[in-house]
Amino acid sequence: MKHILFLTLALITLISGTPIEKDFHVTVEQNGKTIQSKNGELTLERKSFNLIFEFSEPMGLLVNGSFENNTYEMAKNGIPKTRLKGFLATGMADELFNPSKEILVSNDAPNYWFYDNERDHRFNKTKAEHGKIICTRTIENIYNVESQTNIKVEKVKKPLYLVFISYKRGTSFTEEIELKREILKINWK
Repeated sequence: MKHILFLTLALITLISGTPIEKDFHVTVEQNGKTIQSKNGELTLERKSFNLIFEFSEPMGLLVNGSFENNTYEMAKNGIPKTRLKGFLATGMADELFNPSKEILVSNDAPNYWFYDNERDHRFNKTKAEHGKIICTRTIENIYNVESQTNIKVEKVKKPLYLVFISYKRGTSFTEEIELKREILKINWK
């Protein structure tokens, strides 16, 4: 199935004569239901939830999670990634397959979540469907890098601000060209 997806994408690229741009979309699911965001905000119960990513092809994302709204507000206002507070420090590496069912939060550094193939990714589960790669990351715990504390979602008191950015390398190794960003503010019931 996975091979058919990639062959289909390659064929479309050859026929159209233009490369397929790496693209993603994120949704939130809780209790088996998709929770719709309004203007980048949504409200969840204080229990585990899933971040579900739809990728056009194997790719990676920088993800900043924080209990502070600085990066979220800057991203919402279109400030370039190179000036976003939550993307200034070196990225944090999560474990493959997300065994701790967590997200690392930091005011200064992003996570790097990627899907290369079925054996190399940072999600709980993955599948190919309708020409897309669907990757699910379950969040039961939030690890605060600054305070070095692990917080169960049930105990979270502050909103969780998330900024997702895809990018590609430019002509030099240090040049990054932002392709897309999505933002979410999670409030709690």
